[in-house]
Amino acid sequence: MDIDEILSELTELHDEMQQYRPLDATQAKMLRQQIKVDHVWSSNAIEGNSLSQAETESILDDGLTIHGAPVKDILETLDLSEAYDFVEKLAIGNEPISERDIRDINRIVTLQTVRQRSEAGQFRTLLVWPSGAKDRPYLEPFEIKPAMATLIQWMKQAEKESHPVLYAAQLHAKFVAIHPFFDGNGRTARLLMNMVLTRHGYPVINIQPDPKARSAYMDALEISRSKHDMEPFARLVAAYVKKALQERIAILKLHEQNVADAKTAESQSPLKDFFKRFEDD
Repeated sequence: MDIDEILSELTELHDEMQQYRPLDATQAKMLRQQIKVDHVWSSNAIEGNSLSQAETESILDDGLTIHGAPVKDILETLDLSEAYDFVEKLAIGNEPISERDIRDINRIVTLQTVRQRSEAGQFRTLLVWPSGAKDRPYLEPFEIKPAMATLIQWMKQAEKESHPVLYAAQLHAKFVAIHPFFDGNGRTARLLMNMVLTRHGYPVINIQPDPKARSAYMDALEISRSKHDMEPFARLVAAYVKKALQERIAILKLHEQNVADAKTAESQSPLKDFFKRFEDD
């Protein structure tokens, strides 16, 4: 299946998802929190954070600290949680994403863990490279500012012209290739990708940190950077989106069926007149 066919299939799944009634407020809030916890855990774990998903959930849901956990890992969890909320608010609006927005995302992601707070949201001034790939460095520091300006201009056009999933994948890959910040580039890139998906009505996707999934993710990113071939990474992102859409459709189908079953049971209940009194009130 070529990439256009894959994107067309995702559009069909997106449209199918839109046909179902939304979850009630309580269930929607619970689902949102589950997805957020998974994002914070998985995105941090990709970068080497040692906290488990359960430990991340304890910190974010219950405000509990984890005995024996590195302070840095806990602070990364709190920062990424704040950044996730910030990006959710950005996704609601229709204004084009600016360089300032991207700086703010990175600033929140790294605020409590950078060596100096002034480095959060600041473009780097040194050459850096992927682990074990010193011969393949990221963009030269003096090229970052013009490259980011070019990225912002590209974003304005791509959002209008490209399929949202393709645009989200390309934005992630292009941003990582620039690698503009001292720290938090991967976490910032995954937030930007999900901001695009959310803005266009697609579910958040969370790249999983297990060795096989992480390796596939890193390999596809490196191909996009070194060979200027975006398709493997676009296919990887599309696979995650497809899975997320299918899971969301299954949830919405079940919810719709549960609502229908409850109404049927209520109408047939000998207590229906009793329940009617509360509806009238």
